[in-house]
Amino acid sequence: MYKADSHVHSNFSGDSVERLENIAERAIKLGMDEITITDHLDLDYADGIKIFELDVPKYIETLKKLKETYRDRIKIKIGVELGLQPQLVRKYDGIFNCEDIDFIIGSFHCIKGMNVAGRKFFEKYSKDEAHRMYFEEILETIKLFPRINVCGHLDFINRYGKAFHNDYREINFELHKEIIDQIFIKLIKKNIGIELNTSGLRYGLKDFHPCRRNLERYKELGGKIITMGSDAHKASDIMKDFDKAREELKEIGFEKFCTFEKRKVEYRDL
Repeated sequence: MYKADSHVHSNFSGDSVERLENIAERAIKLGMDEITITDHLDLDYADGIKIFELDVPKYIETLKKLKETYRDRIKIKIGVELGLQPQLVRKYDGIFNCEDIDFIIGSFHCIKGMNVAGRKFFEKYSKDEAHRMYFEEILETIKLFPRINVCGHLDFINRYGKAFHNDYREINFELHKEIIDQIFIKLIKKNIGIELNTSGLRYGLKDFHPCRRNLERYKELGGKIITMGSDAHKASDIMKDFDKAREELKEIGFEKFCTFEKRKVEYRDL
């Protein structure tokens, strides 16, 4: 069984203080075959937040040294989690043209200039309106970024809105089914995958991102490219709940999960 975690953050991300060496050592202790560091680059973040403006040259240089240090013990890959917004199309050209980057996650943390984790987004809109805007923004924005490898933590919008909606964790799938289908169809046509992000369980939800219902629909529509990521911001969360994730994927009918190297997909047995 190939052990890989394709979504891990270090102290290069503004929301983590974990040292890269701790991450590497933890991965080795877990008997992992590879680990992909995917620190945040999220430009034009809402509310003037600047902590996700990654120092890319220093990041690449540091990870290349780390790869060399640990080359006989574990495979370390260089990734990045991009915060996607329509106005950022040209600003990420350097990332897409960088040959040192193995893997690119495209995620949606800001919608219409608002932080989905902040108060303003759910204060201004009803839960269903906010969810609708979130899915609409994904559909329109992924058209602009055909070179991402996977769409990150789809449907994670249900983490937020607690201050305003008692049922904030419940997505009305019947209401949003058509647009979610359109997202999956667009991703599949563009050969962009999704990730199974296990952090939903750590946020007190009852499911992963995407939830089982959406994973099943992705499979029904012909989706094959799916990575597994813990979204760990500390070393102790690396590969957290991966046994449950593997079993769920197999129950749904997936036989493989994916990793990436030099942005080329690699299929691994579950």
